[in-house]
Amino acid sequence: MAPRRTAVLVSVALLFAGIETSVGNAQESPAPVKAVQLLGLTGVKQNAKGTLKVENGNLQFVHGKTNADITAASIQDIVTGDDTQRSVGGAVGVMSMAAPYGGGRFLSLFRKKIDTLTIQYRDVGGALHGAIFTMPVGAASAIQTELVSGGAHTTTTGQPTTDALSSKEQNAVQFPEHLSGKINASAIQVKMIESDEIKLPAEFQIALYENLVQQIEKQRTFQHVYRDGDRTAASAPDLVVLHSMVRGFKAGSERARQVTTVAGATSITVHCQFSSLDAKPLLARDVNGKVRFFGGNLKATYDFAKKAAHAAHENFSSPDRK
Repeated sequence: MAPRRTAVLVSVALLFAGIETSVGNAQESPAPVKAVQLLGLTGVKQNAKGTLKVENGNLQFVHGKTNADITAASIQDIVTGDDTQRSVGGAVGVMSMAAPYGGGRFLSLFRKKIDTLTIQYRDVGGALHGAIFTMPVGAASAIQTELVSGGAHTTTTGQPTTDALSSKEQNAVQFPEHLSGKINASAIQVKMIESDEIKLPAEFQIALYENLVQQIEKQRTFQHVYRDGDRTAASAPDLVVLHSMVRGFKAGSERARQVTTVAGATSITVHCQFSSLDAKPLLARDVNGKVRFFGGNLKATYDFAKKAAHAAHENFSSPDRK
């Protein structure tokens, strides 16, 4: 009886060990979570819905047949937060606003809580990118933990690592506010938005940067638009460097905008400084971004980016552009 009893005990122990191993493996590779990529991933449209997971040391976002991967080792910062779908990236339709009280407008005040995951990472050429995701509550912190264990970096301040001059150093230099004529420039490098003096949420900082790069590219003023840290930018002829510093920020309320249509505006003021590669001052402008009525708070970053790109288009031109 003793040998049989021993065999049974060993079998039971092995069974529980197998269960524990399975649980451990499940914890190491959690199931993908439903997520929305608000912006930032190359080749993925804004507000794309898909699944997000960490697999083999990569942050992987799958949207239909599109698969975007970011290696954990390339990530410089990860910031998680919580918000509501409307305050981050939602848009309020005109019909919803026109509905009687008790209808669309009233119901839209009740928002589903979500997590936000904001990351900064560099590509193989050193260029800085940012991406913003939303997902169910509780999922962002788990993904952050996995990424850090896989080699991703975080900062204590939530500010990106950049080689830009400090705000005080830039303020000490006199920049002209107006130019008598357009300056020839074949390329521009967009530095990460600085926010040393103003406490700015991470998702706003990334949205400012990504929208700014996108809008300058859309204007087609320059032959090349380089990101912060891109190692190939230094060899570009007639390079213009754009430093941007947040000078003012008012976190509005989309709920207030929906109810009153006159209150709750979100606004951002950014000081933009254009200089040559050797730090010669070329132009400085204060640019405001606002969202007053419809749209999520992050729409203010898009408004800023359009105005800043227009300012660049008005004052610079590529010598080879016709």
